[in-house]
Amino acid sequence: MKQIAILGLGHFGKSVLEELLELNVEVLILDKDKEVIDGYKDSSAHGVILNILTVETLRKALPESIDAVVIDTGKRIEASILAASYCAKRHIKTIIAKAETESHAEILELVGATKVVFPNREAAKRVTRQIISSALLNYIPIGADLVIAEMEIPPDLVGKRLADSHLREKYGLNLLSIRNGGDGEFLSCGPDYVFKTQDIGLFFGADHAVNRFTDDLSADEDHKNIISKLFALGASRFFALRKGRASP
Repeated sequence: MKQIAILGLGHFGKSVLEELLELNVEVLILDKDKEVIDGYKDSSAHGVILNILTVETLRKALPESIDAVVIDTGKRIEASILAASYCAKRHIKTIIAKAETESHAEILELVGATKVVFPNREAAKRVTRQIISSALLNYIPIGADLVIAEMEIPPDLVGKRLADSHLREKYGLNLLSIRNGGDGEFLSCGPDYVFKTQDIGLFFGADHAVNRFTDDLSADEDHKNIISKLFALGASRFFALRKGRASP
């Protein structure tokens, strides 16, 4: 069973803890606030109070067998840098640290953090992308310019095989899996898969490729709305004219 330590229970640390408590892992939580630690005394997590964060207190608190560490010391930038540096010297394979600023992130990477996160920024990016495009159902950044995105399959691809869709050539997107409708499960699909109405794809690719794909979908939708409005306007005028002609 994996052993994971969460050093600091800020908003990000608590969110990670809540997720880990649902999994089959051993969780060690370390925080200077006794009340925060006591809040999880009835959970499966083991809590340790660290009043002062030093190399010595970390050495005593973190067992040799720890597999990964998540660092969220809030605004205490020096504390997170010290913790990341110590964990790297202990050769802990996975060190995930929350950064407050770009310079903070650079220092964390320099001292040995294997992944630096900006939770608020990443959450804001996901939300704004979904606000802008109704075709984008989910959006997960996984690198500097790479994302996994859940998007609707455009109507012009319905009835076509994946091999004939040219998604990779036209947009630079790779289709990972697909589901039909809002409640279906994602399933793998080969080159002979034929797209159906209400299909939703899970795509992998560059951020700009996802933008271009959703822009095209939005443009198609806007075009359809314009055509619908024109037809509606034409119909209303037609019936108005007929009514005028029928009048005595």
